Amino acid sequence: MGKYNFDDKDEFLLSQCVQKVENLDELAKIEQYAFFIRSFQLEQGLYKVQGFTFNDLIKLHHHLFQDVYQFAGKIRNVQLTKGDTRFCQFQFIESMANEIFHQIENESDWMTTQVAAKQLAYYKAELNMLHPFREGNGRTIRIFIQNWAQTKGYNWHYNELQKEEYLQAMIESKYNTSNLEEVIYNTLEKLNE
Repeated sequence: MGKYNFDDKDEFLLSQCVQKVENLDELAKIEQYAFFIRSFQLEQGLYKVQGFTFNDLIKLHHHLFQDVYQFAGKIRNVQLTKGDTRFCQFQFIESMANEIFHQIENESDWMTTQVAAKQLAYYKAELNMLHPFREGNGRTIRIFIQNWAQTKGYNWHYNELQKEEYLQAMIESKYNTSNLEEVIYNTLEKLNE
């Protein structure tokens, strides 16, 4: 989706890398490799998302990025913007997370694929606007949502998405989730059909 809008981001990421790196290209390669390994562990069942609370999202972020960033699994303490998108004020992340995850906890079963797509789009958009971490939000939230969908009886085939269409739907989702809902619907499969 692009870079965040603040001047010291690059230096901060380099300073927070647990590996010794000299530049952002090295960091990007390390991050890509480490994320691949950690997400593969999830696919193979070597690590499991234990539940669907805010604490579980934090643990997932730590798992995915512990080999890259010192702040893995830590809530951000700076304001983030990307393009013209202003994410949740860092002071309100925990209170907003409590509201979102209370809704997730009380979410009823999804009787149709249309309902599943609508709910997944809503929560994907809400968690994206929460943006609780300094880096790695999109990947962490995607994996979290994919795992949650499975417990509700659906497989979300993220790899089948048209990337540009998905990114545009994510940008629009801060105001309207209908395009994101359609994108998810087209890549959603009901289990046991």
